[in-house]
Amino acid sequence: MTGFPDPRGDAPDGDGAAPAEPLLRQPPGYLDAPPGAFAQIRRRAARRRRVRAAGGGLAAAVVLTGSVYLVGAMTSHGSDDVVSPPASNSLTSAATSAPTPTRGTAPTPTPGTTAPPGTGTRGPTATGTPTPDPAPTRTGPASGSGATPMCATSQLTAALGGGDAGAGSLFRYLVLTNHSSTACHLTGYPGLSMLDADGRQIGAPADRQPMAYSAVVLRPGGSVSDTIHTVNQQGTCLPASVKLRIYPPGNTAWLDFPGSVTNCDNLFTVTPFAAGRTGNPPS
Repeated sequence: MTGFPDPRGDAPDGDGAAPAEPLLRQPPGYLDAPPGAFAQIRRRAARRRRVRAAGGGLAAAVVLTGSVYLVGAMTSHGSDDVVSPPASNSLTSAATSAPTPTRGTAPTPTPGTTAPPGTGTRGPTATGTPTPDPAPTRTGPASGSGATPMCATSQLTAALGGGDAGAGSLFRYLVLTNHSSTACHLTGYPGLSMLDADGRQIGAPADRQPMAYSAVVLRPGGSVSDTIHTVNQQGTCLPASVKLRIYPPGNTAWLDFPGSVTNCDNLFTVTPFAAGRTGNPPS
């Protein structure tokens, strides 16, 4: 005895199965697949194979086409030479923006640049202490000056020469003479200022009148001259000068010499030196 009722105790004789056994027993066999299911699965598999084959062929065609295009772009028609790729935009821009060499030209002298004034009173040939003076700028050929040095202030004598007048303007000639025994040359504009009797500067130095010029050779005793331009008693006039102070071109020493010039209406200009004693342009 196990304590459990015998399931077959209540069964009728001749039948060993319990009344619930048919319900608990697994039905025999399995359900068959629906008709046509395998055929449908095979059709789907075949369709997937065809799609994969078509995609692979398309990819191969794209790769082949790209290879042919690349080979055609890198080779010239009818030649086996490899064609170099075109220059990049950056190189083209750099080549385009590179500055084009230009031939230099001599600068034109700037009007209004004069030497600074000196101090003290000197005689006609006295020289002052060195004071900076802008070097003259040549705008023409220095014909015949290659074998001669530049004239030093100590070689020169300064004086006011003749003059001219017209249409309310006054013109005086400033003359430099080589009193030494050796030839020299001068090029360009002098620095020129007006002085009173005590050697004080009157007004501003002379402005430069723009003109072309070239080197002038002074033989011993030879002279060069330029033209001082003022106006005749027009507008506001400064006191007339008693002396003039000149810095010869290329020199830092000056010469003081007697000379009466009046700056009226703020017009006081000087031209570059030319050969002779009748100013520039020669009269």
